[in-house]
Amino acid sequence: MLKQIIVIILLGLISPLLSDTVEMDQQESTCKPLLDFYADNLVSAKIAGQGYAGVADVGGISFSNINPASFDIKNDAQIYYEYGLKNNTTLFADINSTGNDVTSYRSGVSAAFAYKFTEYVRAGLIYTAKSSYNIDLGEVYNTHNGDIIDIFSMSEKRYINSVNIPISYVLEKFRFGVGLNLDIYHSEVNNVYPLENESWASYCGELDFILFRPKLGAIYSPLQNLSFGLSFLIPVEKKLTTNCGFGFLEYDKNIFPMEVLVGTKYSSSIIPLSVLFDFSYKQYSEMPEFVDSNNFHLGLEYAPLEKLHIRTGMFTNFDIRNTDYTITDMSGDEFDYWQDSDTFEDRKFLTLGLSYFWRRTEINLAVVDNSLLTDSDVKQTYAKLGFTVQLAHPQ
Repeated sequence: MLKQIIVIILLGLISPLLSDTVEMDQQESTCKPLLDFYADNLVSAKIAGQGYAGVADVGGISFSNINPASFDIKNDAQIYYEYGLKNNTTLFADINSTGNDVTSYRSGVSAAFAYKFTEYVRAGLIYTAKSSYNIDLGEVYNTHNGDIIDIFSMSEKRYINSVNIPISYVLEKFRFGVGLNLDIYHSEVNNVYPLENESWASYCGELDFILFRPKLGAIYSPLQNLSFGLSFLIPVEKKLTTNCGFGFLEYDKNIFPMEVLVGTKYSSSIIPLSVLFDFSYKQYSEMPEFVDSNNFHLGLEYAPLEKLHIRTGMFTNFDIRNTDYTITDMSGDEFDYWQDSDTFEDRKFLTLGLSYFWRRTEINLAVVDNSLLTDSDVKQTYAKLGFTVQLAHPQ
């Protein structure tokens, strides 16, 4: 993938030492946001349909993925299930003759249960497959007298599952929430590094760890039809160890940066129309090869019937590369870290969704796509289906 020479140089330097443990003062590669524009599963079918805006909105337990203060329960309890798909695509076709095929690896599944303890306190448990990808990085060969003697297939895969306990407290015009979130990471890297005779040797690394990342949230509603929301994901640093089979690589500096969402929702008192607007900030500049992420989300919801709500919206996903960042090789030459590629560009997504209410069940459908608003060969499409069932104690 991009700048694999960096990995090759590093592994070439340390390969004689890899019989034990080697410390590396850098971020582990699969924990960087390089492919997050594709990897994010955009879990929550209802929010996805309205431009993935919802930090100031109130809905079911799936809303806790955005803001732990957002979820509410109409009756006594609630169960939720969602299944989502995203398309496979090809990246870096403009700098690689065949391109790199990317597959979703694992679907965007979510399941949850929530309970209303009092009129003021709600709590739940939600499992989410929130990020996943599997990228084919191609092949390299060892040759002798023009004949291929070794073939190395290179790839990288990662998924992030989360187990979250959101708790919300309602007090008149205010809602407060905390999400006690555990992210469960798994990644596998198959690559190569150079030997002294200019041939390649296989490098395989596997990484598993759990990260506790609490999220705080609040919503203020000064008027019945107007609300403002805020959520804050606490930044975390963690030392990680990759198991390479023949040794271990310890990555000393791994940053999982701060994320902030602010937004508003306004509902018309004349027609059944609501407008949502969110701003998303992620402090990726803590990693020198990236810049901060600043994105916008706009959503519309219209209720032509009491049992039918339709939604649309759009959101941005801007390029987060620091294109001024350079590195120096072993000979002292300086060169750009990033190669130019049409894969990295400012993306704009259009969303469509609907909800249908049947008894105590809410059925949500959503489609998210970048084809109409972004002129790109990298097409991204998400399709989502979610069910929310309200439960009540027997009377």
